Amino acid sequence: MQNILDWNGRDITVVESDGGVRAVVHFADNLVRTGVAPWPPGEIIQKLYKSDHQRSFMGPDRAAAIQVLSFYSDLQSLHSEDAITWSVFGPLAYDEASMRCRFVESLFRLIELPVKRVGQASVWLWRRVPHPDTQVSGGPEIDFGIYCDEVLVLGESKWRGKFAVKQGKAKNKDQLVLRQDFLQKHAASMCGQVNRIVVLAVSWHGNLFVKSDISLSQGIMHLKDLTWDSLISETEHPLKDELGRYLKWKKDNSKPA
Repeated sequence: MQNILDWNGRDITVVESDGGVRAVVHFADNLVRTGVAPWPPGEIIQKLYKSDHQRSFMGPDRAAAIQVLSFYSDLQSLHSEDAITWSVFGPLAYDEASMRCRFVESLFRLIELPVKRVGQASVWLWRRVPHPDTQVSGGPEIDFGIYCDEVLVLGESKWRGKFAVKQGKAKNKDQLVLRQDFLQKHAASMCGQVNRIVVLAVSWHGNLFVKSDISLSQGIMHLKDLTWDSLISETEHPLKDELGRYLKWKKDNSKPA
């Protein structure tokens, strides 16, 4: 257990697992909260569940790791994909509509999507879509989504990890294929005005898959890949400066991928 400075120069306490992974004692110390009130919002409460990784902390580090919630949550880990997903997209969901549209327009320019203006845009986190193999509830959890006018984006966030495999009814698909399947089968019928659908992967180093465009009966599906660096530095995010500091802090305190 030790004290370090966070991305805003504030003193916080962290612990370390047997594997050398750092985690904050208070979950909120791992998250960008600027502009979001009341705190914590429902999306964060949803993610505050007990993790099997609690057993990786020993002695005083375990005692400190569980002192706030009475258990350890993965949202405390500096390797948490959910933490960076919230920090980038969560505040956008609560920001003014004009700021969301401005960010989304700049994101579309970055991924070379030919959409110049966005009239309205919704941003959401951790929603489940119907399962593409069975059409029942409880399908893939989408890390972040963007829905505007004629475009639907399903986002997959990674930090150091790769796509999970052995997914789907027959356990023969990965996370990317499941998202493609949902969009190909259901995007047009559920969102009739959509003619561009996007699977967007964001990670520390990028290159989770090969970018491509796939023609569909109702339009085009785009497979896009970005790094967190480019997503933050090359878009018009309202918290760009703070997120730049946050990303550097996260890298400095994470084990190299």
